[in-house]
Amino acid sequence: MNAETPEACAPQAVLFAMIKERLSRSPFVPFRIVTTSRRAYEVPTADHMGLLPKLRMVYIADDGGGQVDIHTLHVSAIESLRPRRGKAA
Repeated sequence: MNAETPEACAPQAVLFAMIKERLSRSPFVPFRIVTTSRRAYEVPTADHMGLLPKLRMVYIADDGGGQVDIHTLHVSAIESLRPRRGKAA
């Protein structure tokens, strides 16, 4: 796939690239994925999300062992979150 193919400009490919870019930021900035069903899933660290490039899917894990799989067709927004602060010294 290259930038000239129709698939490269498909909305799900663009969203996938945006999510991938957010995961690789240094320092990491927490974000939230909002789906077309209006459910929101927070990604507090890069370790909480994985990518399945060929399927254009992401998965988000929580600290309790749960996981949700989301196809980028169902992503309606990517929202930045404020970084969590440590306890005051």
